[in-house]
Amino acid sequence: MQTIREARKNIALLWRRPKPSQTVYRPMKFLLQTQVDEGLLLCNVVTSELVLLDGAEREAFERLPAAYVPEMDELIARHYAVPESFDENRSVRELRALLRKLDVPKRVNGFTILPTTECNARCFYCFESDHKRCTLTEEMADDVVEYIARVSKGGPVEISWFGGEPLVGSKRISQICAGLRARDIRYRSSMVSNAYLFDEELIRVAKNEWNLKNVQITLDGTETVYNETKAYVNPRDNPYRRVLRNINLLLDNEILVNVRLNVTDKNYEDLNKLVDELIGQFAGKSGFSCYSHAVYDGVGFEPLQYDDRTREQIDAQTSSLDAKLQGLNLLGSLKRLPSLRVINCMSDNDGCRLIYPDGKVGKCENRPSLDAVGDIYQDITDPEKNDWYKTPAQSPGCRDCCLFPTCMDLKSCPEAGACSRIQREWRVSRYLTLISERYREFRQNNTLDHTESSNSLECET
Repeated sequence: MQTIREARKNIALLWRRPKPSQTVYRPMKFLLQTQVDEGLLLCNVVTSELVLLDGAEREAFERLPAAYVPEMDELIARHYAVPESFDENRSVRELRALLRKLDVPKRVNGFTILPTTECNARCFYCFESDHKRCTLTEEMADDVVEYIARVSKGGPVEISWFGGEPLVGSKRISQICAGLRARDIRYRSSMVSNAYLFDEELIRVAKNEWNLKNVQITLDGTETVYNETKAYVNPRDNPYRRVLRNINLLLDNEILVNVRLNVTDKNYEDLNKLVDELIGQFAGKSGFSCYSHAVYDGVGFEPLQYDDRTREQIDAQTSSLDAKLQGLNLLGSLKRLPSLRVINCMSDNDGCRLIYPDGKVGKCENRPSLDAVGDIYQDITDPEKNDWYKTPAQSPGCRDCCLFPTCMDLKSCPEAGACSRIQREWRVSRYLTLISERYREFRQNNTLDHTESSNSLECET
C-alpha cells in the first residue's frame, strides 16, 4: 500500500486503528475507488486518505467480503476493510460529535452582515421578496462594531456582506470597516452581490478599505435574458455589459470572482451560450470561477413550481453545466479530496453570527429576521432556537451514500433533502476525476524529485 495523501491527523488520531480478528470483512461503505495502470486507487471519504493498492493487498481487497487473511492487516488498520457488523454511519456521527466537543470556538470570528435588505434589482425568484425592507442606520452601524469587538474579543474576523444588495448600503460597510480599524481589529471580507453598482472608485474602496477578497455574482443568462430577469430599478446603462465590465475591474484589482449560474426550467440553452461568452471575456484571467445552482421554487415575486420530472431535468442540466465548467477548468468547487464534515455552514457554527440591519442576530442568511436568535446588544437570547439550527435532517437515501461523511443536511436548511440521485452521481464522478488528478500530480512530483536528486548527484561528482 502506497500512501498518496496522508489521512487528516485529527481524525486519524480519534478513529482508533482496529486490530484484526478472525471474522468476515467487507469494504467500508465510505470509499471511492478507481483503477490506474499501477493498481487500485482508494480514497477514504472519512479521513481523506488516498492510497494505491497493488499486489497481495489489492487482491485481498478485491476478494472482499471474505474471511480474515494477514494481507488485510493494513486495510483493516486504516478502515478500508471493516467487519460485516460494523456500523460506519454511527461511527461517523460519533466522530463528528467528538470533534465538535474538542473544537468549541472560544470566540466569534465569522460575521455575515446585511447592511440593507433593499435591492436595486427585482429578480422574479427572489427568496427575500416578502422580507421586511430595512437599512442599517449610522447609529446602529456603530453598535454593530461594538458587538463585533465584544464577541470576537478583539481578534481577527471574517466578514461576508450580504443583502438585499449590500452595495446599496456601501456607506454603512465603509463605516463598519472604519470602526474596526479604529479598534485595531484585523478583518477581511467577501460579498454576495449583483455587482451592478460597482465602479472604479467603489472597487478601489472595496479593495483598500473593506479588504474585499472575493465576490459571488449571479448571472441568469446572456444579455437579453439577464436584463429581463434582473429587472433593475432605473438602470443607467446596459446592466449586463456593466456587470461584465465590473467583473473585469474586480479581477484586475485581484479580487476573486465566483459566478453563480442560476438554472431554471427554461434557461439551460441560454446558460450554455453564456458560458461561451464568459470564456471569451475572461479566459486566462486569474481568480475567475463559476458554478451552477438550481433556482429555488415556491418563493419570489413570481414563484416557480417544479414537479418531480422538472426537478430531475434541472438536476441533469445543472450537472451538465458543471461538467462543461470543469472541462474548462472554471469550476470553483470540489477542489479538495472528500473528508468528514464537522460543521455544515454558519447555521450550526457557534463561531459565526448573522447580523440583520435592524440589529437582530440570526444563523442563516436565507431566513428572515423573524427567525433571529438574539440581538447585537445581548448576543444569543434564545438558546433553544439557536440549537435547533444544528439539528440534522434524516434525508432518505443518505445513509448508504458513499459521500455521507461529507454531507450534513440540517432541518433548518431550505435545501434539506434536496440532493438527488443525479447530483450524487455527479459529485462522485467529480471526486473520482480529482482523485486521478491527485495521483498524476503525485507521480509527476516524485519523478521530478528523483530526477532532480539524480542530477544533483551527477553535478557533485
